[in-house]
Amino acid sequence: MSEISVGESVWKRLRNGSISSCQAALELLVDIDDNVHLDWLDQDLTYRFFREFEDRSILPPVIPLLLWRNCFYIGSPQTLTDEHLKLICDRTLTETKVLKISTTSYRTWFRRQNIPNPNQIHAAQAINPLTGETELVDIGEVTDLYLSQAVDQTRRINALMSIALQHRASDIHLEPTPTGLRVRFRIDGILRDVKTLPLEISRKIIVALKVMSDMDIADSRRPQDGRIGKEYTSDESLHRNLDMRVSTLPCVCGEKAVIRLLPRDNPFSNHLECLGFSDRTLKIYDSWLRQPQGLIIMTGPTGSGKTSTLYTSLQAIAQEHVNVITVEDPVEYILPNITQTQVCEPAGMTFAAGLRAILRQDPDIVMVGEVRDPETAETVIRAALTGHLVLSTMHTNDAASAIPRLKDLGPDPGLISDALLGVVAQRLVRKNCPHCSAAHQPTLSELQSLRVDRADIDPSGWRKGKGCDKCFFTGYIGREAIVELIDIDDAFRQMIYEGTIAQMNRYLNEIDFNSFRMAAIDKLNEGITTTEEILRVLPRSALHRVASSPAARQAHIKAVNT
Repeated sequence: MSEISVGESVWKRLRNGSISSCQAALELLVDIDDNVHLDWLDQDLTYRFFREFEDRSILPPVIPLLLWRNCFYIGSPQTLTDEHLKLICDRTLTETKVLKISTTSYRTWFRRQNIPNPNQIHAAQAINPLTGETELVDIGEVTDLYLSQAVDQTRRINALMSIALQHRASDIHLEPTPTGLRVRFRIDGILRDVKTLPLEISRKIIVALKVMSDMDIADSRRPQDGRIGKEYTSDESLHRNLDMRVSTLPCVCGEKAVIRLLPRDNPFSNHLECLGFSDRTLKIYDSWLRQPQGLIIMTGPTGSGKTSTLYTSLQAIAQEHVNVITVEDPVEYILPNITQTQVCEPAGMTFAAGLRAILRQDPDIVMVGEVRDPETAETVIRAALTGHLVLSTMHTNDAASAIPRLKDLGPDPGLISDALLGVVAQRLVRKNCPHCSAAHQPTLSELQSLRVDRADIDPSGWRKGKGCDKCFFTGYIGREAIVELIDIDDAFRQMIYEGTIAQMNRYLNEIDFNSFRMAAIDKLNEGITTTEEILRVLPRSALHRVASSPAARQAHIKAVNT
């Protein structure tokens, strides 16, 4: 069989005599498994065929393969009707012969023909041309395809942003290595290797990114921060705004850059039940949001979904008759019906200063991005005691730890106990892929790692994803909050005022406390996530918390109240 030289199509080789016959050319183009060698197709022939069809939607899925002796040889994964064959013959003024090709070949060819404009950012997911449904394509394949059309560094960065948005990534990591620029996306909270770009363009891409972010390109010895504002095209072909926070860090092989993707358009609804709260905890949390005054604290590490929960909560209560104001650092999403202010410390606009100004704006509900200094803590507590509902965040491992952390910042424990409505701690667990998850029987090692007995769970509901092309073969799609909640009752208020953290934890063990452990078992019993995810995101201490017997519980509560 003839060798095909790089850059020359089979059709041209057939015409100049390098391939002996049309049959030999077809055998080169389509193998015995019906796969098409797409790199050997001719672009001029493709243009010549489709120029006869201004509206391609009238065509079935076809690929022009060869034109030989007034006969168009086309490939299709479907059986063409007589009407379609007649249409093609009439438009091209040729005979038409159809070869069976694989659906994979057609889908890959279709994606190559419909590469988005590299000057723009496109968040729309790929469409399966045979079914019309959205599909998740191989991230490495689509990255190579997009980058192949990028002729400069700015277009390469746009291509990476497009691919990240299409695959639900929240961050892009560009890390220089001795072999090139390593590109990773954080998808559903997990970093995933995408590609290593050539060494010769590694530095150029970082410099181009710094130019786009208004950073000092002459200074590569200190960390820098910047922002990029762009437009991108969504699934509905609408132009939406995108903010990107860019951070650079000097490292051994150059400068590492991380891009946080923040669509400006509000991605949140006002449906609290979509967050991941159980029916029991949601009822309690919703009752706090309906209170006229008090303090609600959301706690957890960075990336645990605190902001998403707060934004959803604010939208649920931002009615026409209430004034909702926030002070944030930074304002990540623009919310309707809410006044949002930005911290700017060089100008003296700190959390505490912003909150003091907000209290003169006749607010009903206030959200403070974070309590991280004594002045803010004191102002938050006093705002909650003077007729305002205040929501804020802290960074602690669990809900109970927020109390001593707040006390350490200085407010009077008596004021804290009066102001506090409750504390929510949360983490984000990946959810089982609905397309490939199957029933799963927990093993003995899983039960031991969770410190539960088989009698404490309902194994009939447990599920585990096997991995498929819809979930990048991870077994997970999307994330959901797993929540620990402390509803401050009279006994707990007394302990905040005069107790220790040990006494608080002992009391929580005695009552029917909505702990991480209880929430984890609920998620497993409902088939939402897996043991591996629970162990990955929850602190070990949370899984060791076991409630006491009812008799011991009542005795402790009685002792606390006397």
